[in-house]
Amino acid sequence: MFRKAGYLALIFFGLLAFFNAIRHPFVHDDVVFILKNPHITELNHWTEAFKLPAASDGINTYYRPVLEIIYRLEYHFFGPHPFGFHLFNIIVHIINGLLLFCLLLKLDLPERIAWAVSLLFLIHPVQTEAVACIAGISNLWMALGVLLALNAYLRKWYAVSLLFFVIACLSKEQAVMFVPLVIVIDCYKSVIARRAKPDEAISLNFPSWFCWVLVAGVLLWLRHFVTGASLLKDIMASPGELYLRLAAIPRCLGMDLRLIFLPYDLHYYRSTDILQSNGISWILALLSIAGIFYIFKRWPQARPTMILGFGWFLAALLPVLNIAPLINEYSFILTAEHFLYLPIVGILIVVLFVADHFLKHFRELLLGLIVVSCLSLTWYQNTSWRSETALFERMLQYEPHFGRGHLLLAKAYYFNGRPDLAEGHFNKAFTIMSAYAKRASNVTAEKFYLGFEKEILFDWAQNEAAMGQWKWSLDKYRQATAIDGKDASLYNNMAFVYLHLGDKKDAYLNLERALQVDPSFVQARINLKKLGVP
Repeated sequence: MFRKAGYLALIFFGLLAFFNAIRHPFVHDDVVFILKNPHITELNHWTEAFKLPAASDGINTYYRPVLEIIYRLEYHFFGPHPFGFHLFNIIVHIINGLLLFCLLLKLDLPERIAWAVSLLFLIHPVQTEAVACIAGISNLWMALGVLLALNAYLRKWYAVSLLFFVIACLSKEQAVMFVPLVIVIDCYKSVIARRAKPDEAISLNFPSWFCWVLVAGVLLWLRHFVTGASLLKDIMASPGELYLRLAAIPRCLGMDLRLIFLPYDLHYYRSTDILQSNGISWILALLSIAGIFYIFKRWPQARPTMILGFGWFLAALLPVLNIAPLINEYSFILTAEHFLYLPIVGILIVVLFVADHFLKHFRELLLGLIVVSCLSLTWYQNTSWRSETALFERMLQYEPHFGRGHLLLAKAYYFNGRPDLAEGHFNKAFTIMSAYAKRASNVTAEKFYLGFEKEILFDWAQNEAAMGQWKWSLDKYRQATAIDGKDASLYNNMAFVYLHLGDKKDAYLNLERALQVDPSFVQARINLKKLGVP
C-alpha cells in the first residue's frame, strides 16, 4: 500500500515542482533545434535522421538521431506551440523519477530511502536546466534510456538492456555513463552478496563489462562516421589544454557538490576557468578522499551505500568530467548544471542514508523542510526561462566575463525592441572576443574568435541602425568586412545603410560586390531591382 502511495506522491510532487514552467516560450537552443530545424516536419523520412548530424546552427555538431525523431514527433503533435513541449518534458522527468524508485528498490535500498532519493531527484532546483528548458529533453530522454537499461540489466534482460542503452546513446553522448554505472552496481551487489554469504566466492562480471564497452565503442565510431568528429582526436588536440582540464577536475567536483547542497546561484552557461589556481581544490579533494576511506574502514555497515552512492556520482559524471573538450570560449570550459541530472542521485543516496542513520527522530521533519526549500527554489529558478532576456540577465549576473553571454543578451534586447540596452553588451562582447583572438595560441583558435568578432559586428551594426546611428552602423560593417571580405550579406546590409545616408552610388556598388562574392544571393538582386537597376 505504501509503495503505491509512494508512486502517486512522486507524480504529484513532480508536477508541483515544474507547473509554473509549462507556459514559457521557446528560448535559445529551443529555437535552434526546433523552430529553425529544417527537417522538423519530415516525419515520413525519419530514417534520414540516422544519416545526418543534428541541426546545430553552426555551434556544435551532434549525432543524436533518436532525439531528432523525438523533436519531429513533438512538432507533429504540438506544432510551434511550446506548451506541449514543456508538458512532455515534465512527464518524461516524472517517469524517470518513478524508474529511479524501481531501480533503487531492486538494489535493496530501504523503501523510505529509495523514495526520498527519488523525490529529491524530481524536485531539486539543479534539475531546472534539464526540465524547464525545452531542449533539455536531450538530458531527460537520455536518462530515460539509461534508467530503463539499468532496470532491465538487474532483471537480467540483457537484450532489452542493450536496446535501451543504444537508444540512450543515440539521444545524447553522455549516455555512455551506463557502462561505468553497470560496473558500480555490480561491485555494490558483490559487496552485498559477500556480506550475506561470506564463505562463498563472488566473481565480478568482466565479460559483460567488456561487451558494454565494445557496444559503446561501436556507437562512438558511428558518430565519427556520420559527423566526422573524432573524440580521441579532440581530446588529444592540445595536450597542454588537456592537462589544464584534468587539473581543474577537483574544482569542478567541488562546485558540483556545492550546487547540490547550496543551489543559490543556478544559471545557464555555467563555466569554469581552467587557468585559475587549483591548489586549494586539490588539498580539499585529498582530505575528502582520506576521510571517505577512513569512514569506509571504520563503518562497515555503510560500505555498500558508499560504493553505490559515490560510485554512481563519479560514474555518471565521467563522460563530462573535463576529459573531452567542452570549451565555451578561451579558457572557460562548460560545467553545465544539466550534467548533474543523473549524477545527483549518488550524492542523495549517501546523504539520505547518513541522515536516516543518525537522525532517526528528526528525519521526517528534516525531509519536509528540505522538500519545501527545494520546491521554493525550483519555482523561482523556473522563472529564469520565461524569456531570453531573463535567462541571459541571470547568466551574466554570475558570468560577467563571458563574451558569448554578453552577445546573447545584446541580441535578446535587440529582438525585444531595446537597442539602447543592447549597445553596452555588444561593446563588452566585442572587447572580450578581440582579446581572445589576440591571445589565441594557434591559427584555428584565432579564426574561431575572429569569426565571433564578425558575428558581433554584424549584429551590432544592425543594432546601431535600429537606433538611427547610420554612420556607426556603417563603421561596424566595414570592420566586419575587414575580417571576412567574402560574406555577401555584409555588403547587402551596407547598401541598405548607404541608402539611408542618401548615397545611392555606394549602395549600388555594395550590392554589385555582394553578387560578385555570391552570384546566387537573391536578396541582393532584388535590392538592385528596387534601385532601378535591371
